[in-house]
Amino acid sequence: MGKIILVRHGETELNVRGIYFGHMDPPLNAKGKDQAQKAMEILKDVDYDKIYTSDLNRAFETANIVNHKNIELVSTESLREINFGIFEGYSYKELQEKYPEELKASEDWRNYNYITGESVTEMQNRAIKFIDDVVNLDETTVLVSHWGPINTILSYYIS
Repeated sequence: MGKIILVRHGETELNVRGIYFGHMDPPLNAKGKDQAQKAMEILKDVDYDKIYTSDLNRAFETANIVNHKNIELVSTESLREINFGIFEGYSYKELQEKYPEELKASEDWRNYNYITGESVTEMQNRAIKFIDDVVNLDETTVLVSHWGPINTILSYYIS
């Protein structure tokens, strides 16, 4: 029996600034590259068979760094962060001013569907469908993704 190893991308400047940026595509900052290097050190003795990564820059960069075996990376939209829709590119403070009603509604995070984006359930469904349809559970597979998909994958399999 194989295993799935979940790796979150390193830090970006939008993380530092507290911006909602699910599908926006910033690169890793210096700290993020260092975090990815530390993840690679943790994985250096792991004999994995495949690495799948979100196609977004921050995850793909992280995957390149953690890939100590230098095997082909397979990128996919299925492992992307949630699409925050109209919230993309704004800080929480800015959202309080621009979209106060939508921000209040998003507190029901399980059911809220980000306008022009997607819901947590939709994000979870695409990530789980990817695992069910693509990942060979007899192999050791590294998935490099984002906070949202990683948490929903864990909650799906643990609950």
